[in-house]
Amino acid sequence: MEEKKAKPILLYQGIQLQSYEQVGTDSLTAGTTRNRLNLDQELEDPIDDKQDEEEQLPPEMVEKLNQLAGTLLTHWEINVNAIELIQGGQMALVWKLATDKGPLCLKRIHRPEKKALFSIYAQDYLAKKGCRVPRIIANKSGSLYTKQGPFLYVVYDWIIGRVFNDQIEEDLTWMMKGLADYHTESIGYLPPEGTPVFSKLGKWPSHYIKRCQQMDTWKLIAAQFPDDPFSTVYLQEIDAFIRYGEALIDELNHSCYFNWVEKVKESPNLCHQDYGTGNTLLSDRSGNTDIWLIDLDTTSFDLPIRDIRKIVIPLMNDRGTWDADYFHHMIASYENFHPLTSEEKRVLYIDMLFPYELYSVVQNKFGRKGESSLDELEQAFAFERTKKDEITRILRAES
Repeated sequence: MEEKKAKPILLYQGIQLQSYEQVGTDSLTAGTTRNRLNLDQELEDPIDDKQDEEEQLPPEMVEKLNQLAGTLLTHWEINVNAIELIQGGQMALVWKLATDKGPLCLKRIHRPEKKALFSIYAQDYLAKKGCRVPRIIANKSGSLYTKQGPFLYVVYDWIIGRVFNDQIEEDLTWMMKGLADYHTESIGYLPPEGTPVFSKLGKWPSHYIKRCQQMDTWKLIAAQFPDDPFSTVYLQEIDAFIRYGEALIDELNHSCYFNWVEKVKESPNLCHQDYGTGNTLLSDRSGNTDIWLIDLDTTSFDLPIRDIRKIVIPLMNDRGTWDADYFHHMIASYENFHPLTSEEKRVLYIDMLFPYELYSVVQNKFGRKGESSLDELEQAFAFERTKKDEITRILRAES
């Protein structure tokens, strides 16, 4: 049988991403940028801080959780008429409250206390500044939260509004406006003295390296299952993507990334880090119809474009094909409210080129022992190749 050769998809900066049918390539390890990572010693988030999946709880557990909420609410000056459990996972708990102050939300923050405090104080700062985020209701002692065990509980205004549809162009415009507003309006926030700072500024290269190392390590797990089609295809194709991810570290180092980081550190903006249709609402609560942002638990200091990448690339992947008009509409809508320089957009495109969607599928399989299928893996490989082709064209056209 004649050996089938790899089919090159696109060449960019010397790295080929190929469609492999019969190949064997050597993996590389990143080590060229470690001396660039000795930046400020701020708290760093885990590689992927994914919220718990929705769970269907038995009635007796719902009742116990509602009783817990009733006990906790004695710490606030609130007359509660009804309590409804909205979300109940291993970590995240959310209740909707009918009260004398209108609908409110009681939430157990699903993050360690040090990181939770950063986001709680950030949300309080933004709400008092008039930004469109839910107001935090202080408890009887004047604190923004009540601690029970290792968890912090917070009461917020309940925002009533319409969920956005990412298939509607006008809704996309609203969402990108809300994101731009969040980035600009959050400038000036500084947590109270003694509160740990949650920042990802300057840490992208270390994140790239760690993800590449994880994808390399997962080859060892895949090799233990030679009869598993997912593992077989992963071993056949992953090395080129690992090398490409490592090459992007050099691209980042030769961009304005570090200079931009130093500039932003002087007056940092917040990034939401989990921005999307699930955390935004169109509401007239303020008297004017506008976008509201909720669930700020993962907010941190970072370059604003990190949020852009986190919303744009997954939405492009969900469409099943690369839609250039859709892509450019989102970028242009953001820039209508928060323009980016050509150098800043280059950093955005470099970050978009990293194989995050592929990483997510494989992490679910080997890192979380989830149920990622062979079809999902093959679609992720295909999307990463197409994405690389399209964004590289944009980089070349704008260079």
